[in-house]
Amino acid sequence: MAPPGTFITTVHPFTSPTPHACAYEAGLADAKNALVFIGGLGDGPHTVPYPRAIAKRLEAEPKLSYSVFEFRLTSSFNSFGLACLANDVADISALVNYLRSIGKQRVVLMGHSTGSQDCMEYTSPSHSAAPVDGYILQAPVSDRGALAQEMGASRLDEGLKIAKELIISGRGHEYMPPQHLSPSFHDIPISASRWYALGASDGDDNYFDASLPDDVIGPYWKRIDKPLLILHSGNDEFVPKHVDKNALIQHWKSFCQPSIASELSGVIPGAGHRVEELDSEKWLVNTVVKFLQSIK
Repeated sequence: MAPPGTFITTVHPFTSPTPHACAYEAGLADAKNALVFIGGLGDGPHTVPYPRAIAKRLEAEPKLSYSVFEFRLTSSFNSFGLACLANDVADISALVNYLRSIGKQRVVLMGHSTGSQDCMEYTSPSHSAAPVDGYILQAPVSDRGALAQEMGASRLDEGLKIAKELIISGRGHEYMPPQHLSPSFHDIPISASRWYALGASDGDDNYFDASLPDDVIGPYWKRIDKPLLILHSGNDEFVPKHVDKNALIQHWKSFCQPSIASELSGVIPGAGHRVEELDSEKWLVNTVVKFLQSIK
């Protein structure tokens, strides 16, 4: 008998910019469609629990015919400090191409935390990424807001000034001095370029900052041309208390093309960032299934 907590996956080696890449499929055998889960900073395959709950729930929906895929990106685990969103897009696009090659009819991307930034970056025409059939953004958190909450806005901006100086001098690849990082990043090698991307108001990762002006964020949401589900966590510890998550989601939806942003979008009741609360996880799982059912 297998020990508690073990689970079964099917391993798919595939060609990717990340050497020796593999994707891990869970759930319904011989599913026609794929839900691809993309984690956040520090995540890798199987570090977030709820994708397995989604896979289990989808086994009860054989007509829907989805299985769940997780995979290792160049930026997975503690490698994110030396990578960027463009690297992630290349890795995701390689997996989508592989899934199409084995006959998957629909491919939907589900981002968690920085995985949500990956989904937004994926829609940029500059990447010519492989087409997908939908997007789910869970915990679309602003890293700038989270970092300012942890280390204070003035200390963050001081460190970003140093990062920008390194970038301008052609040294953006160099590591940031630990004293200019937030405590949670002290043990992680991170370049000046990635620190700036994460923390600056004009950083490449800054899609979800509530203080960004409409003329900046509008084009990001307008370019999305496939069904979109936006789900903030109700008690997300990385979102500043003053942010009205429901209002922010409605504001983002207002920029989307007609019928793109799902009416199922909203706030997951009682959920922390990773949705590890049982009732919140059930709500998330059911909402994801309803969204997948709506994609035609």
